[in-house]
Amino acid sequence: MKHVVFAHRKLSFGGGERVMLERVAALAPLDVRITVLFRKEPDKRDIEPELRARNPKVGDVLYIPGMWGALRWLLKNPPDLLVICNHKGVQRALPWLARLGRRFPTVVTLHEHYERHLRKYHGIHKLVDKWIIDWSFEDALRTHLGSGSSAMIHPLYPHLKASMPSEAERREAKAALGIPEDAVVLGYCGQIDGRKDPLTTLELVRCVEERLGKPVHCVFGGRVEAATRQKLEEAVERLGRGDRTHILGPVQDLSKVFRSLDVYLMTSRNEGFFPIALIEALEQGVPIVTPPVGGIGTVLRDGEGGLLIRKEDDRKSIPMDAIEEAATRVAALLADGAAMEVQRQKAQSLAQQLTEGYDAAGLFRDAVKEWVS
Repeated sequence: MKHVVFAHRKLSFGGGERVMLERVAALAPLDVRITVLFRKEPDKRDIEPELRARNPKVGDVLYIPGMWGALRWLLKNPPDLLVICNHKGVQRALPWLARLGRRFPTVVTLHEHYERHLRKYHGIHKLVDKWIIDWSFEDALRTHLGSGSSAMIHPLYPHLKASMPSEAERREAKAALGIPEDAVVLGYCGQIDGRKDPLTTLELVRCVEERLGKPVHCVFGGRVEAATRQKLEEAVERLGRGDRTHILGPVQDLSKVFRSLDVYLMTSRNEGFFPIALIEALEQGVPIVTPPVGGIGTVLRDGEGGLLIRKEDDRKSIPMDAIEEAATRVAALLADGAAMEVQRQKAQSLAQQLTEGYDAAGLFRDAVKEWVS
């Protein structure tokens, strides 16, 4: 039985972790044994039960954070294929293993095209047999990591697809969150940390409320990083938005939260291809408002299921003038029932175009077949 090792950053919920989980699941039909190594948050093994449920051939799931631990483990347990995504300990061990004459097929998943991200892999680029990229940034890959083999797989994986809710269902979802049924609700669902920049989301909501001239509720659904939560709560208090801001924390069924939203807001500093949360919002007919960071601008066209926020620098927050510009456009959309309905229909249509018939699991199996078959 072939042995495949996935070396990942962490096992708590997040977009990259979802991709890893789906790739482990993609190998379930094959006669391969799976080991998962991770390097952060040893007490947070959120996705481990699903990893084992989706692929019964998952064996050890091990917290090995550092280089020397990774080196010793790989010497004793040489894999037939190593799949890396941001495990620094394993990355630093590879050159040492090569000096000892120990090499094994290695695939690296890249979620971001930014130079600072790609530069992390420069020390192992000659030891990588294949790069897997989320969208078409081959030029950046060649510029910073050479002309090695690559495969492009959009992280569009199966999930519980939702249909567009009726107006009554939208009102019911708002009431379930303790929000007035007729209130305007904007929000974000997903991992919440500094990179997602929820303080800018909150500022955008404030500006929309100012332009609409009536209360606007803001919902944050998902695990909040501790330091980010403190800053967010301080900003809520400073802006006097305590009665109109709902920080829900982890939610078992986020589809109900999406259903409560009139517009989905994302103000991330940077992203990979196209976050699954955006697709989940689109499927329920929720227009999305986001900067064109990462691969988002290759998919979303302004006015075709959402609005794009002007943003040129992927390392900084959205500038205030761009926030105000976006707020004016969002407020105008919310005030126009006919325009909102058009955007809802376009949002759902875009989700269907993205996901219908796309077999990311099959593409992953094909990308690694020479080492696992």
